Amino acid sequence: ISSAMKGPSSTESIGDRLSVARAIQKCKEFTAPNMNMNGSLSLVDRWIELAKENERHPGQIDVLLKQLGEIPPEHEPTERALWVGALINPLPSMGVATEIRPALLVSKKAEERVQVALEGLLKSIRHMDGSQRLN
Repeated sequence: ISSAMKGPSSTESIGDRLSVARAIQKCKEFTAPNMNMNGSLSLVDRWIELAKENERHPGQIDVLLKQLGEIPPEHEPTERALWVGALINPLPSMGVATEIRPALLVSKKAEERVQVALEGLLKSIRHMDGSQRLN
């Protein structure tokens, strides 16, 4: 039997499980209190706070949050990363974040998706708080 027809080796399975474990650990950064944010808000809460100051029309963020529902739990890192992508890249665009949805969709592992979402969220926060504007 060719190796392509066999299932993943035990080494690959362990590597995949470790990658998911790292993704779960890293995705806690979205909602954990962050000492670098005003009032030690979480990254998601700080983004929401700043986005409400940059709404194109009043109530835009509240409507978006209602449409998205609760952020998925930490043990679902891919779903959590996709939720963050939908939050910072809503349709119609707010113009406050780099487009990350394509990168989220082509990422092969949960760990990569969480990293894409985390970087996009941080860039958007820096853009909106004026510390590092998007180009």
